[in-house]
Amino acid sequence: MARLLVLDIDGTLLDPSDIVTPTVREAIAEARARGVEVALATGRRVRSTRPVVEDLGIYLPLVVYNGALVWSTEEDRPLHETPFTRDVLEKVIAAAREAGLPPVLLQGPQAGERIILPDDLPPESEAAVAGYVGPRVQETIRLPWSALPEQQHVLTVDLFSSDERLRPVTTELANQLGIPAYHHGPWGPANLWAANLHMPGVSKASGVAKLAADLGLTLADVVAVGDGDNDLPLLEAAGLGVAMGNAPEHVQARADVVVRGHDEDGVAEAIERFVLARLDGREQRRS
Repeated sequence: MARLLVLDIDGTLLDPSDIVTPTVREAIAEARARGVEVALATGRRVRSTRPVVEDLGIYLPLVVYNGALVWSTEEDRPLHETPFTRDVLEKVIAAAREAGLPPVLLQGPQAGERIILPDDLPPESEAAVAGYVGPRVQETIRLPWSALPEQQHVLTVDLFSSDERLRPVTTELANQLGIPAYHHGPWGPANLWAANLHMPGVSKASGVAKLAADLGLTLADVVAVGDGDNDLPLLEAAGLGVAMGNAPEHVQARADVVVRGHDEDGVAEAIERFVLARLDGREQRRS
């Protein structure tokens, strides 16, 4: 029986216009009223996740930065954090520089959630960075390449380019260091892809496992819903992994079940079929 419902945000909880529809909102409220805990697991930062949490009134700790941080919104402090160590960060930055890919370092809340960039990027990279940073420019600082590995509380390193340029670099980092990389795209006018890199062992599954343990639960008690590569570790580790209908085919193939897309209230379907129905003893057919 589901005791913890964990939802991805972008492409899952939010519809294509980036809102939580009334149907999804009602389904979440019903699950919570029936005693099911509801949490969010996302690649977002705390800063950009907080408005969604406040809108829904969900105050369980957040699993953010793809599981590198479990953050208590009530106490405004980290419960579990897996930042890059200096030696691993240095190797990731060196690999990115050698490949001509500008690294974007994302620091956690304890460092102000700053976005850190190298200070001497080539013109073609500057254009890409401008599109990536966008309205977050006030949170962005520039540092010499030599200073980047010294930064603390770095939870994510983002690389962005074409997927063809990213894959060889992230594959080598995975093989040599065990670095997980979650690819997503294309996005923006330049049709860029991004790769989110983390310390070895970091995933939404690792973050949710820590949250579940704090609640006296295990991953077997979790129903997880998501749509992206970064959701796959959790979809495969949870008691039930639910892929959205808008998820890529390879994500759908590795989930336990598939529901409608985020443009058709897929989260509400998942809650009705695999949370509420089970509470009522109405086991739903998996399809």
